[in-house]
Amino acid sequence: MFAVRCPPHGKAAQTFTLVMMVVLGWAALWAVTKQEALPGGNLFALTVLLVLCVIGGRLIQYIKLPPLLGMLIVGILLRNIPGIMIGSWIDPVWASSIRLVALTVILIRAGLGLDPVQLRRLSWTVLLLAFLPCVVEASTLAVVTHFLLDFPWLWGFMLGFVLAAVSPAVVVPSMLWLQELGLGVDQGIPTLVIASGSVDDVLAITGFAVCLGITFTTGNLVFTIFRGPLELLMGIAGGTLAGIFLWYFPSKDQKGVPRVRVWMVLGTGLLFD
Repeated sequence: MFAVRCPPHGKAAQTFTLVMMVVLGWAALWAVTKQEALPGGNLFALTVLLVLCVIGGRLIQYIKLPPLLGMLIVGILLRNIPGIMIGSWIDPVWASSIRLVALTVILIRAGLGLDPVQLRRLSWTVLLLAFLPCVVEASTLAVVTHFLLDFPWLWGFMLGFVLAAVSPAVVVPSMLWLQELGLGVDQGIPTLVIASGSVDDVLAITGFAVCLGITFTTGNLVFTIFRGPLELLMGIAGGTLAGIFLWYFPSKDQKGVPRVRVWMVLGTGLLFD
């Protein structure tokens, strides 16, 4: 009874505060964007999606499952249940940009969570774990789909690279959690899995982009084939230069260096994407 007294306390106060934050956030959006924050608008759909996904993640934690699973279930339901239009209200350009931002944040977290000592020690193992499973799985799926489903080879490889990519949204948070608990740290297991998983994703995306470009290209085929690897090399070069810059700036005598550096790393990652 103490929690529901006026003013409320404890869980009741926390719940009421969260509800008011959501309501005030939506009201502010409506005041600025008008129709975009009303039903049928892009910002309204994104707000509803965010709130429902957070609720789904919290609920599924009660049965000891990862919050990501609850969020995925909410997204699947909103997209496929007849009569619910939330998924169709979201602008495809916004959806693509948000997915890109999410992937960038996850990979930045992966990079910041690596142990450089263990990474140097396990560098060869990281490359083997990143390349061999992805290439073998993509090739196997291409062969199977070609002979069983009569897929063209390039379409088979595209499907193979799509299915061969690991999910960084699952792997990275799980490994960082294990690293915080100190499990497998001495053997370098979190660093090994995070690094190999990130490289695996880059390889799968590059392979898919090359196959897609060859399939639908109408221009220079040689440029299309080497475009993916060239973009990868440009990304590595740009990331290296950005890392050297962030090594020295901001200088250590400034205030709030970690906070400034985080924003600069995030901005640089989004720029190179």
